[in-house]
Amino acid sequence: MTKVAGALPVAVNGDRRVFYQYLAVLYVNIISLAQGTTFGWLSPYLPLLISITESPLDAPVTDIQATWIASLLCVGAIFGTVLFGWSADRFGRKVSLCGTALPLIGFWSCVAFGRSVEILYLARVLAGLGAAGVFLLVPLYVTEIAEDRIRGTLGSFFILFINTGTLVCFIAGTYLSYHTTSYIFIFVPIVFLICFTRLPETPQYLVHRNNHPAAENALKILRGYTASPEHVDLMKKDMAQLIAQAANRGDSSGLTRSDFGPFYVKKALMIGLVLVTLNQLSGCFALIQYAAQVFADAGSEMDSKISSIIVGIIQLAGSYTSTLVMDRWRRKTLYIVTALGSCLGLTMMGVYAYLSVAKVDVSQLYWLPVASLSFVIFIASVGMLPLTFVILSEILPDKLRSFGGSLCTTFMWVVSFVIVKYFAAAIEVLGMHGSMWFFAGCCLFGAVFNGLFVPETRGKSLDEIKLTMGCDSTDM
Repeated sequence: MTKVAGALPVAVNGDRRVFYQYLAVLYVNIISLAQGTTFGWLSPYLPLLISITESPLDAPVTDIQATWIASLLCVGAIFGTVLFGWSADRFGRKVSLCGTALPLIGFWSCVAFGRSVEILYLARVLAGLGAAGVFLLVPLYVTEIAEDRIRGTLGSFFILFINTGTLVCFIAGTYLSYHTTSYIFIFVPIVFLICFTRLPETPQYLVHRNNHPAAENALKILRGYTASPEHVDLMKKDMAQLIAQAANRGDSSGLTRSDFGPFYVKKALMIGLVLVTLNQLSGCFALIQYAAQVFADAGSEMDSKISSIIVGIIQLAGSYTSTLVMDRWRRKTLYIVTALGSCLGLTMMGVYAYLSVAKVDVSQLYWLPVASLSFVIFIASVGMLPLTFVILSEILPDKLRSFGGSLCTTFMWVVSFVIVKYFAAAIEVLGMHGSMWFFAGCCLFGAVFNGLFVPETRGKSLDEIKLTMGCDSTDM
């Protein structure tokens, strides 16, 4: 191992540029891992919270209160998206990302020391604030530091770490006590702060702020550049490209109505809003939140907590597979195939639930709910779910990337709130089978929409993507 001044350790052999970018993405995604633990917390501990005899609170949680505990995360995320969207342009990506750790520390503190349902309400709002920053800023940071050739792979690490955190919390919820879990996971965002402070601000943001010396230093750290002539030439090339992009972007703090006039801008925002909506209407987030209850309501005889862990493992496997195929498959093909696969799995789960309601003997198919949902989570985690954030960060114009990302992410959390808050009510009205078939229909629509309207972005520069979206070359 050797070191470059002001940089991270690198391997002597291999591609320095790729190594440094991978290492930076691993560091930044520690906060994604921390966020994933907050997503996975509710499923294993909800039965405990509503227990009359074993609840860790002063009084057991009612069914109505449980829906608020689940959905208030989305409320916090709605407000957090506005906050972190403003912060990202005002104070930079790095400072804003460091800020996401604070509400997550607050979440675990409330869980550890809170004794009332009101404190859990506050905890979930704090988790939502953190989620808003994580979902907005991690893809943004990765997009702005990654080379075109590996941008998709690096972007897919986001969902991989989210799902890792979810699985770890599923396991902790099965084998550790309510309070022990909070004492352990409160340290994950703290570890993020320790590691992430070693990374620089994104070169793109620094160039936009006319801080070229700092941008050059950031490139040295993020690419592993040395003083060799070859590396000096590469850095000059990167800087020239960033300066040209900044000139095209202009001042993002001075957005006007005319900035939204071009067709490609409207198309990018429309695609982004639809993709984030379909991300939630796939049902995956709601199913993870209520995983233990879903298996029980579907009639599965397998232990609900063990079922949740199995699903978490499958979800993680899907996310890892995504990192392997993201830059090898065409984005459109991957999204369409995984959306259709999700549609099939949800349909099969709906069929099982319908047969159970119709009093058909399904005892020999006790494994089908777990298998179906595991397949859905796996296939969606391979493509449909991570591609939402990869594509969104790629198609939004430079000048509107922060605002557009905030807008789309805010809308995603609004949709998520409605789905999570009323998921239990939907099961009562439509039945488990009807709810699964609704989600299946949304996945089918997602496949059709992607095939018709979403451009292919794999391996293309951000300027090339703008041209594909219909941008006039005179506006570049």
